[in-house]
Formats: sequence, C-alpha cells, structure tokens
Amino acid sequence: MISLIKMKGVNLQTKEIIYYPKWTRISTVNETQLSKRMARGSTFSVGEINGVFSDFPQSIIDELLDGNAVEIAGLGTFKLKVQGKSQKEKKLVTSVGAKIIVLFEPALELTSRLNNEKEFRFVDAPTAEGQQDADEGGDTPSGGDTPGGDDTPTPDPDPDPSGGDEPIED
Repeated sequence: MISLIKMKGVNLQTKEIIYYPKWTRISTVNETQLSKRMARGSTFSVGEINGVFSDFPQSIIDELLDGNAVEIAGLGTFKLKVQGKSQKEKKLVTSVGAKIIVLFEPALELTSRLNNEKEFRFVDAPTAEGQQDADEGGDTPSGGDTPGGDDTPTPDPDPDPSGGDEPIED
C-alpha cells in the first residue's frame, strides 16, 4: 500500500492555493529486514540472502568498471555516464576532471506495477525522514490523477518559507 500525505502549495501560473497527494516514506528497510521478507516462502535462509546482499554492491561496481551495464530483471539497469571537459581537438580529450555518474533506469515491470497500485493510505503527517524524501522527489502535482483534474500538469508549488511543503490537516 502506498502512503501519501496531503500537501498544500501554490500554482505558480495562477497563484491559486492547490492541494495534491504526495508520497511519503514511512521508514527505511535495511538488508537484514529485506532478507527476512525474501526468506518467507523461500528455500533460502535469511543468512544466505543477507550474504548475497552484502556481495551485491561490489559485484555491480566490478561489472560497471569492466564496461558492462548491469540489468536486473524486474528491477532495472545500472549503467555509467561520464561528464568531462569538451575540447576542440580529439587529442586534447583526457580523463582529467572527468566525473563518473551512475545511472539507474527502472524496469518497465517495476514502474508499471507501482503505477497500477490502487491501494493508497493517507497518513496524518510525514516522519522527519519521509518529509526529507518528499522534498527531494522533484515530482510535479498533476491535475490528471485528481478529481476535477484536466490532465494538464500543475507546476511545482512554491515552497513553504520553512523550506518544505506543508502537510494538510484533515
């Protein structure tokens, strides 16, 4: 079930007050907790799954360093992007000052399953952790998925003077 909070903002185009749903994180699950969940109904033990999780990041790093993209079925693909200084001549291009960026492209199955989720719950207020995530999301409230919406995206609301969006009290 997806947890939402009701947010209050200002439509930048019309300056009208708007209200929209926004995802909030309830908590963070670590590898051990995820291992326990995965072990339910599995032939693998929590320790075995946890062991795989501990080796997983280094294995992805090694594959990326070897020039490979890493695709995990149902989850997505990790790949690298390099940003560096452009030059007028090919021989002047070097790796000095280059910055490596790790990209993650979610699998269609992942985004489809999340977008098809029909069970939502509204929580009274975000946790400090959830508020941080809500502010970092960069999502735009949209009229398309709300009653009375016209499928025209609404710009991000002006931030609250405190630096975050203001949850609505019902």
